[in-house]
Amino acid sequence: SSHGSIMYSTLYIFWESGGKPTPQPRHCGNWVRNTDGGVFSSPNYPNTYPPNKECLYVLEALPRQRIELLFDETFYIEASFECRFDHIEVRDGPFSFSPLINRFCGSASPGLVLSSGRFMWIRFFSDEELEGTGFQVQYSFTADPEFHLHAGGILNPIPDCQFELAGADGVIRSSQVEEEYKVRPDQAVDCIWTIRAPKSNRIYLRFLEYQMENSNECKKNFVAVYDGSNAIEDLKAKFCSTVANDIMLDTGVGVVRMWADETSRLSRFRMLFTSFADPPCVASAFFCHSNMCINTSLVCNGIQNCVFPWDESNCKEKKNKGVFHQITKTHGTIIGVSTGVVVLLLIVSILVQVKQPRKKVLVRKNNLFHRADFQEVFDPPHYELFTLRDKEMTGDLGELSEELQSLQALRRSSSASRCIHEHHCGSQASINSVKPNQGAAAMGIGSMEFPAFRGDFQSALPPFRGLNSSLDQTFRRLCHDLGAE
Repeated sequence: SSHGSIMYSTLYIFWESGGKPTPQPRHCGNWVRNTDGGVFSSPNYPNTYPPNKECLYVLEALPRQRIELLFDETFYIEASFECRFDHIEVRDGPFSFSPLINRFCGSASPGLVLSSGRFMWIRFFSDEELEGTGFQVQYSFTADPEFHLHAGGILNPIPDCQFELAGADGVIRSSQVEEEYKVRPDQAVDCIWTIRAPKSNRIYLRFLEYQMENSNECKKNFVAVYDGSNAIEDLKAKFCSTVANDIMLDTGVGVVRMWADETSRLSRFRMLFTSFADPPCVASAFFCHSNMCINTSLVCNGIQNCVFPWDESNCKEKKNKGVFHQITKTHGTIIGVSTGVVVLLLIVSILVQVKQPRKKVLVRKNNLFHRADFQEVFDPPHYELFTLRDKEMTGDLGELSEELQSLQALRRSSSASRCIHEHHCGSQASINSVKPNQGAAAMGIGSMEFPAFRGDFQSALPPFRGLNSSLDQTFRRLCHDLGAE
C-alpha cells in the first residue's frame, strides 16, 4: 500500500496525582474511563477503521503503579513485513523515543502487554489503503510488584506536596520538602512545583544541582517538567539518569515534579527559573542575545539568568564590592583578631632583634680598626709616587750615590779603615739612618725613608718594608768587609 496525507487526531488518557481524570483533547475512536482503568479502541471498531488516521494514547498511572493492556481477541490490522504500514506501536514510557515494547499488526491479538513503570505511549497508524477491523484495548493500573506492600497489600500513602512560585526569577529546591515538613523521612516524595510567569512571558529553566540516588531507575526517582499544566500531554522532559539539561518552555506556566521512593530519599535538585519575553525588548528589559528579554532587575545580580552569561559579563566591580562587603560583614571580627595577633608578633620580633648583644660586639670591632690601616692593606699601591723622576727625590739620591762612592774609597784605604768602620758601622742606629737601594744607580728606581721626609712624605706613602730590608743587607755586607780588613 502507498502513503498519502494523514489527518491527525490525538487521544490522551492520563491521571493526575490525585487519581482524578482530567479533561482531554479531541478523542480518536471510542474510549471509556474509570478510576481503575478504561477502554479505548480504533475509530469505528468493530467496523473497518478509516484510512490516513493517526491516534496517540499516553497513559500515566499513580506512583508505585504500572499499566496493563489487554487486547480483545477481535483484532485485525493490515499485515506487512515488520508492520511498516498499518500498525499499533507500544512504548514503555511517556515519549515517542521511550523504549519500544513492540509493534503489532495482522490478525493475531497481542493479548496482555505490561509496562515496567507508570507510563505508556501508544500510537495507532493507518495509511490510505487496505483497512481492517482494528483493535480494542482494556487498560488497568495495578500495583508495581517492585514496591514492597504492607500487611493487607496496602502501600504507604503519599502525602500531598505542592508549592507555588511566581515572579521574574526564583529557585526551586527539593530541600523545601524537608524544610517545610511536607514529607516524613521514611515516606516517598511526590512533590509538584508550579511556576507562573508574568503576562506574555515564557519560562526558562536551568538546573543548578541535580543528583538521583538511583540513577537510570526511573521507577524509583525522577524529575519531570511539564509545559502548561501537569497533564501527561504537557510533559516536556523527564530526567532520571546522571545529567539534566536546561529547558525553554513555550508557555508561562511550568510544572516541575519530583518523585523519589523510600529508597531514594537522597535524590535532590535545585533549579533556577527565569521569566522572559520574546524580542523585541521593551525599555525595561535586557536583551540576552539568545532571543530572551529579561527584567533589568536581574542584570548584575550575581546569578546567570540568560542562557549565556550576558547579564553578568560586565559586572566584575560590582560583584567584587559585594563579595568584600559580605566578607567584612560576616568575618570582620575574625579578620580583626587575626590581624592584631600578627601585628603583635611582628612588634615582639623587632624588639628581640634590637636587643640582641651581637650588635654591641660589632660596634666595638668597628672602633678597633682605623680606615687608614685597612687602606694600607687593600688599596693598590700608587707607583707613580715612588718614581725617581720625582724632583723632590733626585737630589737626595744623588747624595746617597756620592756617599756610597766615598765608602768604597775608604774601604780601599788601609790606614783609615778602622776609624771609618767605627764611624759608619759602629751602631745600628746610624746604619738605619741612611738606606740606599741596591742597584739604585743602575736602575734609576728607589725609595727612601729619611727624617727630613717624615713630615709630609711618609704620611702619603705606604711603608717601604721591602726596600729597607734590601738597604740594610747592603750596609751589613759593607760593614762585614770593613771589619775583616
